Amino acid sequence: MSDEIPIWRIKYHPKNLDQVCGRKKVKETLKHIIQQKNFPHLLFVGSRGIGKTMITQLFSKEFLDKNYDANFKLVYANVPLSDEERKQARADAYVSTNKIGSIAGKRITTPAFIQVRVKPFVQLKVLGDAPFKILVVNNFEVLGSNQQGFRRLMEIYGTNCRMILITTKISSIINPIISRCQIILISRVKLDEFKDLILNIAKKESLKISDDCIEILYRISDGKISRAIDVLQLSSISSNTITTESLYENSQKFHNDLIRSLLMVAFKGDFPKTRELTRNILSNYKYSAHELYNLLLIEINKLPLSKFTRINLINLIADSDFRSLDGRDNDIQVSALLSKICLFSEYM
Repeated sequence: MSDEIPIWRIKYHPKNLDQVCGRKKVKETLKHIIQQKNFPHLLFVGSRGIGKTMITQLFSKEFLDKNYDANFKLVYANVPLSDEERKQARADAYVSTNKIGSIAGKRITTPAFIQVRVKPFVQLKVLGDAPFKILVVNNFEVLGSNQQGFRRLMEIYGTNCRMILITTKISSIINPIISRCQIILISRVKLDEFKDLILNIAKKESLKISDDCIEILYRISDGKISRAIDVLQLSSISSNTITTESLYENSQKFHNDLIRSLLMVAFKGDFPKTRELTRNILSNYKYSAHELYNLLLIEINKLPLSKFTRINLINLIADSDFRSLDGRDNDIQVSALLSKICLFSEYM
């Protein structure tokens, strides 16, 4: 292997829909839409980390072609607004008394997220010869009651911009939104399709891996391809022959290093840095909130903590996990847990 090891998840990232692993029916549906050059608003539904955002981006690139850069935008509903964006939202919410009309001197009640990140894009006319613009909103369920405001945008600007909404919880999407969208379900890739992909990567990287090892990798990664490729690359560093032992060891080491780093920062009481690190982990490695809680629990049981400390930390994790079951915004529950751990660290 070369001294400079490229990141395989980027190296083997699909360049078009044809290269997406599995999902034959989904690809056929999207290719038909591309041929028709028209589609309604779309709602992509599937578990976290299985490729929903990747598929929407590849679809949008093929649909818009040369007009992609000017007419495409991806926003994350779970990423908090910056101070500048909040300031801009407050400024835009007030209509100057110098303006002519019935709303002069009044405040607009449009949610800040929609006012700053969505409305400016959907209001601009299409550039080039594209039929319309495409806006992708990831983690759409996080908008909660603000979905009603988003519904009005879908009605007003639907001819100028089509919306592709992505969610892991369709139960958290209001019926008026669902009724205006074509639902596309993204399922976990099947084992046979997963095998073909891993064998292809192994061939290109001169690795030896058995079918049994691929099945183990499938279970370890829960069928999530990016995570599987990360574990495969870590296992390949020590040997070109991949074994079940190396897969389990590197998978566990991969999890342990991430979570241990997170806990060490939290134990220092640095909440802003802890929250930033957690969001990077959830975003880059596509962990769900429940998976993160499980990893925290496993690592806490390994650390040399007092009985009192361990019991209290486990109770905090259990409470957050329970609250996440019915909560729309997992980021709030995760942030609440981290803040409690940082606060508790003062008494450790």
